[in-house]
Amino acid sequence: AVHDGRRHVPVFVTENMVGHRLGEFAPTRTYRGHGKATERSSALK
Repeated sequence: AVHDGRRHVPVFVTENMVGHRLGEFAPTRTYRGHGKATERSSALK
């Protein structure tokens, strides 16, 4: 497991991961998408 700053992320090492650092496989940022259209934002148009 690799720590990403908040939690430990399980990492299963495969053959093509050799030569990389383990931190590359523990993303630190979670992208939840851009803001969704709400009633207020659609009414402002």
